[in-house]
Amino acid sequence: MGKEKHKNVWLLPAACILGSLALYGILVLNGKGSDEVSDERRIYREEYGGEEKIYPIWVEGLEEERVPVEVTVGPKVYSEEEADKVFQTIMDTMEARIRGENPSLMEIQRDLSLPAQVEEGIRLKWYSSDSDIINSSGKLMEEVEKEQDIILSVELSAGDYRQNYEMPIRILPPNRSQTEQQLREFLKELNRQDMEQRTRPWLELPESFNGKTLRYQSKKEEDSKSILLIGVILAVLLVMREKNETKQKNQKRERELLLDYADVLSKLMVLTGAGLTVRNSWERMVMDYEASLEEKKKKPRAAYEEMRHTYYQMQSGMAEGEAYQEFGRRCRLQPYLKLSGLLEQNRKSGTKNMRGILQAEMADALEQRKNLARRLGEEAGTRLLLPLFLMLGIVMVMIMVPAMMTMG
Repeated sequence: MGKEKHKNVWLLPAACILGSLALYGILVLNGKGSDEVSDERRIYREEYGGEEKIYPIWVEGLEEERVPVEVTVGPKVYSEEEADKVFQTIMDTMEARIRGENPSLMEIQRDLSLPAQVEEGIRLKWYSSDSDIINSSGKLMEEVEKEQDIILSVELSAGDYRQNYEMPIRILPPNRSQTEQQLREFLKELNRQDMEQRTRPWLELPESFNGKTLRYQSKKEEDSKSILLIGVILAVLLVMREKNETKQKNQKRERELLLDYADVLSKLMVLTGAGLTVRNSWERMVMDYEASLEEKKKKPRAAYEEMRHTYYQMQSGMAEGEAYQEFGRRCRLQPYLKLSGLLEQNRKSGTKNMRGILQAEMADALEQRKNLARRLGEEAGTRLLLPLFLMLGIVMVMIMVPAMMTMG
């Protein structure tokens, strides 16, 4: 036990020493070959166009102990001869560098691409002889009606050495279709007449232009007609949407009634078989349904809601037979119309053979429920086809696009 405790005492210090040795080794390996000062006492500069860098180093020999010094080292700069050669090389390729989407500097209809610096580390400063047409950034400021010759100047600088060059360029008017050109001329004519009629309280529009008789109409009126049309379309869509929602709601109610029909028959058959009359059985089913709603064990169901409505009609004094007939008419489905007829017949002729009749009807109801469930399943499967096709399309795109890119 004493030896084990002795070992644990040295475990943490040993781990610290091993960790520091590992960290030192990593730092030495990372720093190997990356000393700022080489064996030949050299600190290497950045390439042309780089920036000044400050290197912290130790100097031994100035004092008894080594001292820290920060050395500022600027980037490489061109000699005058080197700069002239680089300038000439840049100017030989300048047209391709700056013309952008234009075919040449003599056919300019779009903005130029004027760089402020090139990869050789040379800085450029641009000037335009007519900045109202094209500015020093190469952006066309206005369209020209006819060809315009402009001098574009550039100052190339390499450190303190500078050289100026000039390039003639030609700005062309934009390509317009005959319709666009005619509309432009018409607008110019309107501006001219507006200037002439400034002293009048109105602008009188020209009766004709280029030999063509003109007619005018307020655009607001057209916009108003569009708004009216949009309003009519929206009204129609809302009506269609409401009808569609009503149709879907009725379909959902009918499915719910058909699904509950077998359950209603089963409970009626059990309760009447236990000796209760049809009316008492009806009352018992409604009471159980209301209790389930209060306890939140069941959500409202269309069939039982109609039964509850029929029960309270009988409670308020409506004849039992008439209430059953109303029940069938409200449900509007053949099975419930048949059930209301059976209940009316039972009320008139007694409960003889009632159980057998309900059993036969129960068998038909179960078969109808199976068919309905099968049809609902098929509809659900059909609705799933669209997402499946969409997923198939996405998978095909994911496969085809990389394949086509690889072939390209």
